[in-house]
Amino acid sequence: MRCINAACRLSIPNKAVNYNNGDFIVAGWNDIVRDKHSAARDAFHDWACFGKPRQGSLYDRMKRTRSQFKLALRYCKQHEDTLRADALADSMRNKDYNKFWNTIRKCNNKNATKFAHVVDGCTGDVAIANRWCQHFNDLYNSVNDDVSRDSLYKQLSDSVPHSSLQMCRITVQDIANACCQLKSGKALGPDGIAAEALIFGTNKLHIHISLLFNLFIIYGHLPARFMQSIIIPLIKNKNGDLSDLNNYRAIAISTVFSKLFEGVIEKFLHSSTFIDNYQFGFKRGLSTGLCTSVFKQTVDYYINRGSHVFACFVDFKKAFDSVNYWKLFLKLLNDGVNALIVRLLAAWYCNQICYVRWRSTVSTGFHMSNGTRQGGSLSPYLFTRYIREMLGAIVDSGIGCSIGSVLINVLAYADDLVLIAPSWKALQLLLDILNVQAAAIDMHCNTDKTVCMMFPPLNRRRIISNSFPLLKIGANYVKYVSRFKYLGHIVLNSLSDDDEIEREIRNMFVRCNTLTRKFSKCSLNVKVTLFRSYCLCLYDIALWNVYKTGSLLKFRSCYHRCAKLFFKYRKYDSVTCMLLETGLPSFETIISNANHVFNSKWSSCSNVLVTALHRLHLPYYCT
Repeated sequence: MRCINAACRLSIPNKAVNYNNGDFIVAGWNDIVRDKHSAARDAFHDWACFGKPRQGSLYDRMKRTRSQFKLALRYCKQHEDTLRADALADSMRNKDYNKFWNTIRKCNNKNATKFAHVVDGCTGDVAIANRWCQHFNDLYNSVNDDVSRDSLYKQLSDSVPHSSLQMCRITVQDIANACCQLKSGKALGPDGIAAEALIFGTNKLHIHISLLFNLFIIYGHLPARFMQSIIIPLIKNKNGDLSDLNNYRAIAISTVFSKLFEGVIEKFLHSSTFIDNYQFGFKRGLSTGLCTSVFKQTVDYYINRGSHVFACFVDFKKAFDSVNYWKLFLKLLNDGVNALIVRLLAAWYCNQICYVRWRSTVSTGFHMSNGTRQGGSLSPYLFTRYIREMLGAIVDSGIGCSIGSVLINVLAYADDLVLIAPSWKALQLLLDILNVQAAAIDMHCNTDKTVCMMFPPLNRRRIISNSFPLLKIGANYVKYVSRFKYLGHIVLNSLSDDDEIEREIRNMFVRCNTLTRKFSKCSLNVKVTLFRSYCLCLYDIALWNVYKTGSLLKFRSCYHRCAKLFFKYRKYDSVTCMLLETGLPSFETIISNANHVFNSKWSSCSNVLVTALHRLHLPYYCT
């Protein structure tokens, strides 16, 4: 590792990041200013070498080149927007899409990485970094379970001598494949090694890494630097309170070797059961749209047949940060995962050291005893495996809604759970099961954010009551709501999608105004690309089913107005001519394409719940 680090320092250029002032970038510098700046600098050096005379050819040349440089610099600053627009057009014309989108992100995210000067009453970079260190130290050392730890070590001592290395040997080809999966252009970890050092490494490097990783597995030991990571707090809402600890989310930057090792051993950990069909998160081919569609179709199926539906949207307190390592590793052993791999994971997770970086200040290190590794490729699977028994207990109860022969009483997208039942009593029983199972894995429901919703039947004569007693999770009551944002979708107890349409209308106006303010001077091709990317990224509009005709007409009018505004057409210009000249799709085409894409995903999905609903031929898309 030291050899790779030394080679990277010698061969890969780097620059220090200025957290205070940022990079001084002048639009058009390379094309207009650079040559004049070089000429002015050379003339100044020549003039200075000869004693800085106040007359003569050297003096005149210095003054002339300096005035030309300042004139060019002033021109660039006065025409910054036009020059940036020309640069975008050149990138588009040369098909340099990486440079194009990097420029767009820089223009859009100038203030996205703002740093607060006061955090939780602390001032100064050192004090703030230490406050974050204390905060994360308390969070990631909040679960103590000596009983499970002793049980794990006992099982490992019995299982490791009988475990075969052949079942988990890492080959050179495994290393080569994992290196190809690494992403380039990422921030350097504590080891200072870039991912490119491994991505473009030769077969000799892969051989040495495979030997190293196999030794890790045999001896169950990892170097201290291998287990280091740096946590960086990022602002959630830059318009919110920047001094509030809860307005930040943490991301961890690990060493590139740890990322590679996770990618290699991932295949030794995976197991699957029928219960995994109720988990839609972190799975290829599944999305929030499919999960929301299953929920809406289930509710729609019952209320159309005269039944109430009760749903509870469950929120857990720090779900990913409360994972009990010892119970997680016991679950992996019960799945039949090789004991050598589990022993190594236990040594890794329990000895990892984290630091907090705030601006250019790094805090002291602290150990972690619970919580998934932030940013680790294994973390999504390990979390879904951790809550599998909780979902299984809910499904095995047989309580809740069912369509055909398939029970649909719980849907999970990572840690976002929704319980579905056709009666108040059934939902209360499900909540009791959830509370017991969550406590068994040291997870706790956040009753302040957990809410319930009652969907009345469409036939009013079948409505039993418009009000029901409050449901309870443990000793805490859960409030009823008529509107909730579930996986980014606004769900009403009437299943109306009018609020969803209104939200998309507002978002389109906001995005269009932003584009008009920042990129109004760009060429037509650049504008079309930006408009398609930012204004036509409509979120699961194929799920719209129940809405007023006027709502969709408003959205259609919004699309036409935004297009005319951004492309500088007059109010009463022909929409058809505008669409033909810009090459934009019509509103009806956008809706039709969204329906087609979603229906293709729906019909080709292998999830058991989706397949069961698809067999019933329940159409759920806007027309």
